[in-house]
Amino acid sequence: MGAPSPDDSGVVAIGSILDGRYRVDAVLGAGGMGRVYRGEHTGIGRAVAIKVLHSALGRNKEATQRFQREALASGRLDHANIVGVSDFGVLTDGSLYLVMEALEGEGLGARIERDKRIGWLEAVEIIRGVLAGLRHAHDRGVVHRDIKPDNIYLAKKDGEQIIKILDFGIAKLYAGNADDPAMTRAGLTVGTPAYLSPEQAVGGAITPASDLYSTSVVLFEMLTGRVPFDEKDPLAMLTAHVTREPPTFAETAPDLATPPALEAIVRHGLAKVSAERITSAVDYVRALDDVLRSAGYYVPDIRNSSSPIAIPTPPPGFATPMPFAADLGSAPTAMLPMGSMPTPVSGAIAVPQQPAPHAGSRNVIVVVIVLALIAAVALYELGRSRDRGDTSTTEPSPVTAPIPMHFGDNGVDRDTRIKAAIHDLEDGATCTDRKAAIPKLVELGEDPRSLKALKKARYRMYGGIAGLGETNANACLTEYAEAAYKALGGK
Repeated sequence: MGAPSPDDSGVVAIGSILDGRYRVDAVLGAGGMGRVYRGEHTGIGRAVAIKVLHSALGRNKEATQRFQREALASGRLDHANIVGVSDFGVLTDGSLYLVMEALEGEGLGARIERDKRIGWLEAVEIIRGVLAGLRHAHDRGVVHRDIKPDNIYLAKKDGEQIIKILDFGIAKLYAGNADDPAMTRAGLTVGTPAYLSPEQAVGGAITPASDLYSTSVVLFEMLTGRVPFDEKDPLAMLTAHVTREPPTFAETAPDLATPPALEAIVRHGLAKVSAERITSAVDYVRALDDVLRSAGYYVPDIRNSSSPIAIPTPPPGFATPMPFAADLGSAPTAMLPMGSMPTPVSGAIAVPQQPAPHAGSRNVIVVVIVLALIAAVALYELGRSRDRGDTSTTEPSPVTAPIPMHFGDNGVDRDTRIKAAIHDLEDGATCTDRKAAIPKLVELGEDPRSLKALKKARYRMYGGIAGLGETNANACLTEYAEAAYKALGGK
């Protein structure tokens, strides 16, 4: 390999050329394992970041394996929300180096340290970027194992903020790979105590659910200004993750105002048993998107895209709450409160208006009405059965929805609380109001009255003609009611 190489202090001379290809321009940071330098690939003129392991650690098996693991994991990944690693090598004295994409911006840890708390809209968007990167990693059999603010970077590119996940140095190729150095370390507790999942704390099996727990801790911290468990002693911290329920938002930050469903999602992500958490990064994003939609933001479907999460800069004079990029769409798109825009804004998602019927279409309308009346007898009972929640007809596909598991009774007996929740579910003024009653029924446990109400709540049909063209006024809660119905033992 080329010279010069780092000396025993881990310092690379500024202006030197590493491995014949990378000019070292400046020090970006230093830590216990090595230094990170700003540099340039001299062959193509591209700015890069170069992480160099201290030469003394190059003879340390554990440190060397961590470096190799980062290179191995990064070799599987290519996603805009994950920092790119383009090269890995060994210098003449045995020191290891990684070459990564150069980023401009700041770490989430620095942002939290400065601002203490981040508004819920921006916090959700940051976590959506993290989840987009994790989805890509998990789909390729890689678990990060150390999601925390210091490993999340708020990068600036072309005026937009792109979320980047850093440091796969303790990642595990959970799908099983004999080349993974972590495969030989069963039972080892790795990660940062404040963000460790319960299974990591006890040296248990590591799966994507472990990353989702850590992600939930980060979201909790952004919203409230502190992590759920902040014991000084690391062992006490690990014990808390395993045995204690996280505090509520009200206990942690009494003045915090967020949609109630958002806290439910965070608590679902912090479930002690991995099988009881949100099942995947995709499901997590969908749950967050439901919160955004309920708050009046339009979010496209995330299932068939891999574009980066970007947070664009608001247009000049834009006075509504901070716009956010559409999740994983084909291009960054502003996400704006529906109905708040008097005139179009570049990048906004337009909600098409229904055109008024053309005069020439009136005859067609008459024919449709006649046909509807002919079919009314056959369809009348179908319309009524749906309004009753009768599942003898086609049901929606099962979904996984975040269901919080803990509510205080405030001294009110269970029977009264069930009746109150059912009243809210059936008579709430808006779909969002009715939806808020679902987690309360789940927490109160199985009850025939709850099952009947949830079964009925999936559909609340209105409009149309003789059962045709009806609209479901409970569309926003259908998936949640379905999941809650099954969670309470419904068949």
